[in-house]
Amino acid sequence: MTINGEFRRNHVVNWRDTLACTFLDDDLDPEDVPPVCRKEVFDYLENMVKVRGLLAEGLSEALGLDKDFLDGIECMKSKYFLCLYYPASPEPELTFGSFRHQDATFMTAVLQDNMGGLQVLYQDNWIDVKPIQGALVINIGQLMQLITNDKFKCVEHRVVSSYNGPRLSIACFFTPSSGGQMKSYGPIKDLLFETNPQIYKEVPYADYINFHQIKIRERIPILPFFKVRYNEP
Repeated sequence: MTINGEFRRNHVVNWRDTLACTFLDDDLDPEDVPPVCRKEVFDYLENMVKVRGLLAEGLSEALGLDKDFLDGIECMKSKYFLCLYYPASPEPELTFGSFRHQDATFMTAVLQDNMGGLQVLYQDNWIDVKPIQGALVINIGQLMQLITNDKFKCVEHRVVSSYNGPRLSIACFFTPSSGGQMKSYGPIKDLLFETNPQIYKEVPYADYINFHQIKIRERIPILPFFKVRYNEP
């Protein structure tokens, strides 16, 4: 399908078209992908599975856990795949390629072309993520920050529009398996100590995503809504 993310009147709008595919449990009927790009999509996703495996091992070990931990809980077993086309904007001051947001996923892998436009928020300043030929940009998602109890941080980011030629990117959002989407997620118990108390509540995955969809228009991170309130009765 193609979307621009905004179907209502607004002062500033997203300026893009999107091809979206969902691979639940790494599976998708080939007939659900347009024939013109079917082979390319499946070839790309096959390599994303390899990238996911390597990153899951590295992140698990960085947390001091067994290298198979993240793979074992299947928190990234499914994929939401977006091919994004951002046309040149005649009025870039009135459009964004993508509004400021955080990904409500565990991890996102982004392949961008050489046009640039991706920015991350760092110390209240927007920093350009300069394209590197053949390199992937890896975003930690909100749910990864939640289960790691802030060991890994989710970064707010956006895509700015340009007068220049069109921008292309491919985003692969890693989400739980079909079974995992019925589960609740909270901080990993092995990461909690007296000196590192639990920061976030355990929350059902479906509830988290539904809340994200409600609050996303407000352009604010939602993780603070799920923090443990130790002074509550």
